[in-house]
Amino acid sequence: MSKTNTISLRFFGLPIIQDLEDFSNLTHVSKYTLFQLSKHSEKYYRVYKIPKKSGKLRTISQPSKKLKGLQSWILHNILYRLNVSPSCKGFATGTSTKDNVEPHKYSNVVLAMDIKDFFPSIERRRVYNVFKSVGYNSLISTILTNLCTFNEALPQGSPCSPRLANLVTWRLDNRIQHFVGKKGITYTRYADDLTFSGLNPIKIIKIISTIDKIIVDEGFKINKSKTRIAGASRQKKITGLVLSDEGFGIGNTKAKELRSKIFHLTKPAEQKNFKLLNEVIGWLNYLNSVDIKRLSQLKIYIEKLKKKYSATLIAQLK
Repeated sequence: MSKTNTISLRFFGLPIIQDLEDFSNLTHVSKYTLFQLSKHSEKYYRVYKIPKKSGKLRTISQPSKKLKGLQSWILHNILYRLNVSPSCKGFATGTSTKDNVEPHKYSNVVLAMDIKDFFPSIERRRVYNVFKSVGYNSLISTILTNLCTFNEALPQGSPCSPRLANLVTWRLDNRIQHFVGKKGITYTRYADDLTFSGLNPIKIIKIISTIDKIIVDEGFKINKSKTRIAGASRQKKITGLVLSDEGFGIGNTKAKELRSKIFHLTKPAEQKNFKLLNEVIGWLNYLNSVDIKRLSQLKIYIEKLKKKYSATLIAQLK
């Protein structure tokens, strides 16, 4: 068994874990439970499918309450203390879709690419390398890997998966940034969404084949059906937000949809539709961070509806 690199762990500010006894003391979980969760982690997941926007199904592997609690400990005490690449804007502490769009403002052309089956593409050996590289010995690295993987890969449903995916793709981000940065092209990644922008459409088009090769070389595949280029004649959309000459926001189409949902909250038949109410509240909270101008317009609209209708649900909107 390899030795624990305590100097490296202290450098990163990580907890010193040399054996199961240390892990148990830190997490307040018995050694027996830790062993069971690690050795037989596949027994502690509930697997189900949910529909994607495309109509296809996405597999969710939901950890049990006990396993999820331990994964959350790993996330907050280990993974959050390790930095992701500067190009990474998704699932990084303190970042949002706004941070992913901001660098691309005022660009003439936007290229969007998508990594196919992002989480399932990240095998357990790559997760193991994350823990091993920061200083944990082979035993603890194996236990941590077992706790964070399912069916030999990152599960979609674990709180650790997004952060681990971002840590694994550090080299991918750096290789891409090194390549496009010299060409004056801006690059960001939000989970499996890769965005490139610049002033020269020809330059953007020319990078596609090389970016594809880098992604394949790093163990991933591009979902070619989602590769799209938008210039002056096509709406430039990045992770759900629309670029315009004035900046970016949710766009007219989404704003009209949201306005319609708000109006439905005034109808008598919708006065018990708390799902719709929560959806609208969620959108208003989201607008507060990405589109203040549209939020102000909708707040004015909401106040007008409150004066005109005495509906219970619309009255709950602020």
